[in-house]
Amino acid sequence: MVHALQRAGQRLRSGGSLISIRPHETQLPLVSIITPSRRIPVARLPTPGFDDRQSAADAALERVVAEGRFALAGIRNGRYRSLLDNPTQLRIYLELINPPRPRFPPGRRAHLLDLWRARPRGSRIEIAEWIVMTALRRL
Repeated sequence: MVHALQRAGQRLRSGGSLISIRPHETQLPLVSIITPSRRIPVARLPTPGFDDRQSAADAALERVVAEGRFALAGIRNGRYRSLLDNPTQLRIYLELINPPRPRFPPGRRAHLLDLWRARPRGSRIEIAEWIVMTALRRL
């Protein structure tokens, strides 16, 4: 990732911004069923191998700032929510994520399907993902 950040720095003019968007370290994606009257949390989705990649991304950002290529402009946490119509769309949504992908803990996918079969009319599946946005300014 350091090389990609360095190449991006070569393309940006002085004062230009680079935004890094990555998953939050401690807040795992949450799958819920949204009914017309309430939200039913189903499972938090851990991502195997995530910690190593997250550490490497953080180190790369710190390195380009330490080298003087960029200055840290700010860090923000946010939440991104996607509403899906059925479990098939959830499966496709998860498959489109670059590996390593979030995984359902044992028994939680079956629990989701049981809740989905008993859902009230108008229900949807929500996946909430917490993200960290880091803004760097080219020096």
